[in-house]
Amino acid sequence: MQDETLSLRISKAEARALRERAKREGVSRASLVRQALRAYGVTPEPGPEKSAYEVIEPLIGKLGGGPADLSIFTHSTGMCAI
Repeated sequence: MQDETLSLRISKAEARALRERAKREGVSRASLVRQALRAYGVTPEPGPEKSAYEVIEPLIGKLGGGPADLSIFTHSTGMCAI
């Protein structure tokens, strides 16, 4: 995620409420604002983290051609090719 800085003016009462809520929840004010933006529907919810397999799964089996067996064991001789 590429971050961007946002400056905005809020009332003293809003600033106090934001500070108190952030302290009560144990998060930063910026994190609380980001949560509010997601709740308001401005930004999408972050998706669950994917495993490495889930990332490449759509690519598996897509490459055509090449030998069927990529091992170095040769079946004809029963020995490893070096």
